[in-house]
Amino acid sequence: MMYRHVFGFLGLSIFLLAAACAPELQTDGTGGTGGAGAAGGMGGTGGTGGLECTSAADCADNECKVGPSCNAGVCEWTTVNMPGTPVGAQIYGDCKVRECDATGNVTETEIDGDFYDFVDPCYQDGCSAGASPQPDPGKQCTTKWGKVGLCGDAFNCIECAVDADCSGYKCTSIGRCVPLHCLNGVFDSPSGETDIDCGGPCTPCAAGLKCNQRSDCEGEGLCIGSPKVCQVPTCSDAVQNGNETDSDCGGNCAEDVADPKRCSEGQGCLFPNDCAAGLSCKSGTCQP
Repeated sequence: MMYRHVFGFLGLSIFLLAAACAPELQTDGTGGTGGAGAAGGMGGTGGTGGLECTSAADCADNECKVGPSCNAGVCEWTTVNMPGTPVGAQIYGDCKVRECDATGNVTETEIDGDFYDFVDPCYQDGCSAGASPQPDPGKQCTTKWGKVGLCGDAFNCIECAVDADCSGYKCTSIGRCVPLHCLNGVFDSPSGETDIDCGGPCTPCAAGLKCNQRSDCEGEGLCIGSPKVCQVPTCSDAVQNGNETDSDCGGNCAEDVADPKRCSEGQGCLFPNDCAAGLSCKSGTCQP
């Protein structure tokens, strides 16, 4: 009789221990109800996020998990991308990659080497440079008039800041070293001026003043007529001038509200807005 009580006590203990170790059904979003949560995980076809549902409408899909259905009260998807899979539209130059995380959702991860690359040395490359450009003063550059210079603090390449930088010449407001005759108020044609104190070796001439070629004119406006005079740069003069990034597109031409002229694939650019819809500005060129 005593043995019967002992064995009865041992049986009850084993039953209670087994019950305590039994797996608990999960509906908390980590593994699904019952065994459904292990049906595929984040590894591909048949994956499940373990979200509770009453219909497929409760199981939204995204770029990481596609084909939702509600199976026994738990969301499942026909295809679930692995964690770390890049997805969707990546933004050039933001130092981030959009990818899938372990829950099948889209996340942004910071990466190195994805700087917005300006071709212009007077702009700092950086993670948000395309949206918030910063000058790069002191960097070596080539001026618009072909001299070696340094970047200023206004995204401009200048040859000088003060007269002392010009070795006997004068430093003008655009940072260009010019001969003394360019500031004497006299038309010195033998010295190369095309109008009074402008053109040739002097600063470019304003619209309406005489010129010999485009480089004699502000913004490289056209030099036409008889006699030749400088024209205001326009977005329809068939040449790249003003602040255009390519011929008659980009720059101010792209910002015209009434008729924006953005650059096509393969044309030059500085900012994303310089390029036509569907194109990005990458390393100075409009690309898909």
